[in-house]
Amino acid sequence: PPGARSIMGGGFSYVYIHPDRPGLVCKVPAPTPAGKKAMAIEKEIYDRLGTNHPNIVKVVDVDEYGIWMERAAYGFLRLVNEGGSAKHEHDGGVAGMELTAGDRIRWCRDVARALEYIHSKNVRHADLSGRNLPVTADKRILLCDFSGSSLDGVKAMIWAEAGFHHPDPAEYKLPTIRSEIHTLGLTIYEILAGQQPHRRVEVGALVRLIEEGKYPDVSGLPLGDVIRRCWDGRFGSAAEVGDAIASHRAAAEASQTADI
Repeated sequence: PPGARSIMGGGFSYVYIHPDRPGLVCKVPAPTPAGKKAMAIEKEIYDRLGTNHPNIVKVVDVDEYGIWMERAAYGFLRLVNEGGSAKHEHDGGVAGMELTAGDRIRWCRDVARALEYIHSKNVRHADLSGRNLPVTADKRILLCDFSGSSLDGVKAMIWAEAGFHHPDPAEYKLPTIRSEIHTLGLTIYEILAGQQPHRRVEVGALVRLIEEGKYPDVSGLPLGDVIRRCWDGRFGSAAEVGDAIASHRAAAEASQTADI
């Protein structure tokens, strides 16, 4: 858009901010056939999802330039985990967020509910991870970036990053619901552990670890059993994951009340 400034980009799209539209970003397709196709898919998905889900990024406008949506004050979860600050302007990060274990568990539930919602609309994200989960000023976590996602069973143009996709290519290249839940488990790990799975492992070795079923240790994490069940394919839907997290929260709150 005229007068706008690019703050991040690559792959299928670029993201801009504009002085006349504070609090918003504009996502613009890369000037390639693939970029235009991915943007068309994303527009259709946002239209289908609507603007009422509290954990789906809110689209404010769609014009000839691209998609205008709310800008999250803290940038993406991955930036928050890395101690994001205002210097990370490309992600919109700011300093000073204080998080409790309860906040992170709530985020896990909210991401599961967001995934449940998009699946109910016949959308599969295909690239869930902390790099696609912006955090708002009031500490809500949002799901965004449907550029090239799967709609109505059509194969996605993308798949999850190394360390997050299902070990079976037949699962993650569509992706299947099983693959989405597997990736959800790895994303829950990232939320709770404050880091990516097998962080600092070189990409090729990382892919091999997941293919061999070698996952990070979750024994010391809340929701460790939920995470393992996501990885092992023991949930049939994102709704089941959300319910399991809700049950964990309720039990933890009841225990705290009993101790008072």
